[in-house]
Amino acid sequence: MTSDLNAKLISFDTGKLAYKGVKMYKSLKIILISYFFLISNFELGAQNEEYLIGFSQCTTSDIWREQMNREILNELTLYPNMEMIMRDANDNSQKQINDIKELVNKGIDLLIVSPNESKPLTPIVEEVYNKGIPVIVIDREIESDAYTAFIGADNYQIGREAGYYAANLLNGKGTIVEIWGLPGSSPAQERHAGFVDALQSYTNIEIIFSQTGRWNWQGGYDMMVRAKDTYDDFDLVFAHNDFMAKGAYNAANDYGIQNDLKFMGIDGLPGSEGGVQYVIDGKLDATLLYPTGGGRAIEIAWQILNGRQVSKENILQTVLIDSTNARVIKMQGDQIQSLQNKISAHKEILDKQVERFRSQRLLLILSLISVGLLIGLVVLMIRAYRHKQKTNRKLEEQNQEIEKRNQEIVKQHNKLKEMTGQLEEATQMKLRFFTNISHEFRTPLTLLLGPLEKVLHSPDFNEKQKHQFRMMHRNAMRLLRLINQLMDFRKLESAKMKLHAGYHNIVAFLSGVKESFDELAENKGIDFKLKAEHDHLMLWFDEDKLDKIMFNLLSNAFKYTPDGGMIHIRLRKVRHLFGADEKNAVEICVEDNGRGMSKEHVKQIFENFYQIEKRQSNFFPGTGIGLSLTKGLVELHHGDIHVESEKGQGTSFTLHFPIGNDHLNEDEIVTESIEEGGTKREIRSAPTETDVMPGLEENFNTGRLPFEENEIPTILLVEDNQDVRDYIRSSLTGDFHVIEAANGKEGIRKVEEEMPDLIVADVMMPEMDGMEMTRNLKNNLNTCHIPVILLTARASLEHKLDGLEVGADSYIPKPFNSRHLQVRVNKLIESRKRMREHYRANLDFDKESGDNFNQLDRKFINKAIKVINENMSREDFGVEEFSKEMSMSRVHLYRKIKQLTGMSVSEFIRSIKLKKAAGLLKNSGMSISEISYEVGFSTPSYFAKCFKEQFKVSPTEYLAGGR
Repeated sequence: MTSDLNAKLISFDTGKLAYKGVKMYKSLKIILISYFFLISNFELGAQNEEYLIGFSQCTTSDIWREQMNREILNELTLYPNMEMIMRDANDNSQKQINDIKELVNKGIDLLIVSPNESKPLTPIVEEVYNKGIPVIVIDREIESDAYTAFIGADNYQIGREAGYYAANLLNGKGTIVEIWGLPGSSPAQERHAGFVDALQSYTNIEIIFSQTGRWNWQGGYDMMVRAKDTYDDFDLVFAHNDFMAKGAYNAANDYGIQNDLKFMGIDGLPGSEGGVQYVIDGKLDATLLYPTGGGRAIEIAWQILNGRQVSKENILQTVLIDSTNARVIKMQGDQIQSLQNKISAHKEILDKQVERFRSQRLLLILSLISVGLLIGLVVLMIRAYRHKQKTNRKLEEQNQEIEKRNQEIVKQHNKLKEMTGQLEEATQMKLRFFTNISHEFRTPLTLLLGPLEKVLHSPDFNEKQKHQFRMMHRNAMRLLRLINQLMDFRKLESAKMKLHAGYHNIVAFLSGVKESFDELAENKGIDFKLKAEHDHLMLWFDEDKLDKIMFNLLSNAFKYTPDGGMIHIRLRKVRHLFGADEKNAVEICVEDNGRGMSKEHVKQIFENFYQIEKRQSNFFPGTGIGLSLTKGLVELHHGDIHVESEKGQGTSFTLHFPIGNDHLNEDEIVTESIEEGGTKREIRSAPTETDVMPGLEENFNTGRLPFEENEIPTILLVEDNQDVRDYIRSSLTGDFHVIEAANGKEGIRKVEEEMPDLIVADVMMPEMDGMEMTRNLKNNLNTCHIPVILLTARASLEHKLDGLEVGADSYIPKPFNSRHLQVRVNKLIESRKRMREHYRANLDFDKESGDNFNQLDRKFINKAIKVINENMSREDFGVEEFSKEMSMSRVHLYRKIKQLTGMSVSEFIRSIKLKKAAGLLKNSGMSISEISYEVGFSTPSYFAKCFKEQFKVSPTEYLAGGR
């Protein structure tokens, strides 16, 4: 504050006023400014409250105490309104308690304490804290949370780091002598715990000696002597500070064994007797930096006293110091010490100048005020009247001109706002138009790509014709990619695109991307390589979106790289700055030696619709959204992208993605892989046929039944576009019986009439769309078992998830390959067939094995089993009564059980009874005749016949352990 005032007063040049005749009016302005600055400084000085801080430390080492005090005193120079009283307990807990009481009696505003021992010091610290005095605990913890802030290193982590480094020095094998600090000290306890935990995984390393050295050199020396007297041989000495480690080294030197041992300490203090110098001199193999935190304590004290929020736990960072970095750290410490000494010298000079200034300030201020007021009065009286009228006229004219301009600005603003709204509306209309057109393009593209893929694999055409077909197919695929890019761009623009990041091996992913371009690289003679520093590197990313990113970058690289050129993909793990946070990251670099870009283009390359090459004759440069879309997809991953290019030298795009998932929101993480075909289903063992139970078989018309082994499955095709229906029907005819419907309502009616084995339906249809139709079918007990495949022009993952949520078994985006559809249909029908065969063979209907049933089917099966169990002993319980109990017609009951289990109703009833009988044979102790009547068979002989048909052994053999 005083230096600011000094600078302001120096700026007021009294010599110019006296000898150069500066105009009195300007002089008055300078005087008045100085006057008001003076008043402000007096007011600010009055507001700066003085604070008294008490500091109680317990350090036994002179070097540590000097380092701590130096940091505190240097930091205090930045806070002139803070005064400190220091007390040193000299390793005596009772003295430290008395020191703290003395400091409280002196009226301190804040206490900083470094406890000698945790347990004895806890009550006095709690007492001070409960009196409302803020407490900062530094270096060592207490056994309570009654403090305002803690500052110190993580002693447990330091112990772990020491343990890992010790294991490394011993190559995983050896014996260790550990020398503690005070047993009641929290750093000693935590360092020991971390050290022991780190060594638990090294079974060939043993701590054979662990005693206290009381933090000092003599204690380290004595413990080393005792360890040597107790054990003839050991490999490493770990002391809880450098001074004990130095004492142990000197003892070993006296024995002449110092070169046979490894020595480690903690503190890493600078200076000739500090741990860093010990490492440089070769007396210690390593030490871990343990910062004092003195400067940080003063900073936090100031924040607390000025009512600011501070963190309760302030953990200081550590670093391992060994022969590889000790000299660098020592040099840095020496430079810091030199700067601190200079700061102290400058502070002394500044204090002297401030005192001199204070003694002269009052006289100078009074003189300036007097002269200023006198001159001001004269000047103002002379000029006030002269300028009053002139000024008023000018102000009036300016006010009129300003008012006029304001009105014009308001009009222009309103007009600009109106034009902006119209432009935004027009832009949104165009984007909606292109998005809708893009969706509509997918259906005709299906009818283009599907037949083209068929004729490309047909032997009926010669190579010249197939070349033309391949050109047509290639351009149709290009149109599809452009449509997809436009839809993705629209989603990014409207912030509707969502990230679905899974945990994948990025190396394997990029290898797959590279393989897609290998043939093109070979044809162009391009040196195309993937260079990864790791064989396996896991990363959270959205496979679909990263595929689009890499496709755009590699497409541009191949487009602008001449034949015989070079394109490399580089992958490595780095530290990267994301905003203000430095994090571990994966770096992907796509570089080429192509034509490159000028600096002007590099600056604008990621802008929407920006194109490097202007449209020329016979040349179509593209849409200008590829790299803009790429940048948006990278940023959707919370990453960044950077481009470097030089015209004629090539281009390099560098992407960075954060490692881990802390940067991702919960809805951006996909923990289970959603496959394009829907969820995975388990296929169980092969089935066997069972005969129908005599006397219980149905003799009624059931309509079309679920297909048998030689029966052609029936597929219902629901699609409003006749051309698409014709194309799909032609793809499935021969292997399947295909029936058709033009919309969802008609589709539901056809399902009720025909009971197809599978449904293929479009999503967007008139009257009732595919989503609503699927929802109705899956919520109907009579139809919920029928598999549904949805076809749609909406290909995003969000729409796929919507389809799966309403119950669809598979989801295929348009345009699709006819072979793809055939495989999906066959797989779903085969899965249902194998499921029925499994249940028919194994009679396995319990909940744990029923994962292939949906919720309604599981409820139906459970109810059916319950009804049969309730009527288990009745011989006359048949299909008619069973259907009444199930509240279903005989036809619907037969269809439902046949679809789910592959059995007729009578076979299902009999299988449940036989399964119950098998259990009774093993566990009840009843005779075979008793069991046959218990499960509702009319005679034991008929029961034995049915049992043997089901289980391939007679009841007697089964009971004897034949099955």
